[in-house]
Amino acid sequence: MSDTAEKYLTLRGANSDIYFFQKRVSERVAEIIGTSFIKTSLKTKVLEEALSSRDNLISALTELENKDISDLSDQFLKVFEDFGITTKPLTKNLESSLDVPDQGRRKVLIGLTAGFAAAGVGFAATPFITAWNPSARAKAIGSAVKVDVSKMMVGQQIQVSWRKQPILIIRHSQTALSGLTAVISKLADPNSDNIDEPYKNINSTRSLSSEYSVLSGVCTHLGCSPKYYPEIEPKPWDSTWAGGFFCPCHGSMFDLVGRVYKGVPAPTNLTVPPHFFEGSILTIGEER
Repeated sequence: MSDTAEKYLTLRGANSDIYFFQKRVSERVAEIIGTSFIKTSLKTKVLEEALSSRDNLISALTELENKDISDLSDQFLKVFEDFGITTKPLTKNLESSLDVPDQGRRKVLIGLTAGFAAAGVGFAATPFITAWNPSARAKAIGSAVKVDVSKMMVGQQIQVSWRKQPILIIRHSQTALSGLTAVISKLADPNSDNIDEPYKNINSTRSLSSEYSVLSGVCTHLGCSPKYYPEIEPKPWDSTWAGGFFCPCHGSMFDLVGRVYKGVPAPTNLTVPPHFFEGSILTIGEER
C-alpha cells in the first residue's frame, strides 16, 4: 500500500481481504473514547469503500476533537459505534460529580470507555508494587497511573490498569534483550514501521527505558489478552519459542517487546502507551 491514499488502512482477515482502520488519536479524543489507538474493521474488501469509510471516521474524529464535551449527544457518538467502537456511559455517581451546568444535558456521554474487547481485564495487584490510584472520575477520563517498578524482579511482568485497559510492564534481563535480534526474521514488523510508534529507535525495549517495556495488554487482532511466556523452550504453538507473548484466543504471537510474528491473525505490534520514568517511578498516560 502507498503511504498516501491508503494511509491508516491495512488488509486483514482470513484471506487478507478485509480492510482495517488503525490510527493513534490525540489525548483529547482518547479521554473521550477511552483509547489512544483505534483499530476497527471497515467490513469491506473494496478499496474505494474502505477509503470512504476511513475519511468519514477521520472526519468524525476531527469533529470530536473540536467539540465541547457537554455537547456530545448519543446520536453523534453513534457514529463511532457504527464503526465498531463500543462506548458506554459513566455511572450515575460519577456523572453527578462532573461540573456540567445544565443538568438537562446529563444524558450526554461526557466520558466514554472504548471496549475493544478489553473490558473486564482485571488489575493484577502485586504486593510490592506501589501505585497511586486516581479518583474514580480521574480513572474514567484516563488519568495517569504511577507505578514504582524498583522492586520488580528481572524477567518479571506486572499488570496495571489505565483507561480500563491492561498495561503490561516487563523488566528484561540483558540476556533477553541481546536475544531479540535472533527472532527478527520471524517478525512481521520488527521496526514498528506499520504503526505510530511513539518512542521509535530509542531503546530495544520500545520504551523510554533500556530495561523495562511498557505495552498495551490488548491483542491487536480482536482485543484478547496475550499471555506472557518468557521461557526459551518449545511450546505447543512454536517448537522454537524464544520467549514472548501468546494470545490464547486465536494464536497470535509477539516477542518479548511486543513485536508481532509473521503469519498470525494480529495485524500489528502491541501498542506502547505514553509514559515516562522519573527514577524508579513509571508514569503511564502522560509524556514529559
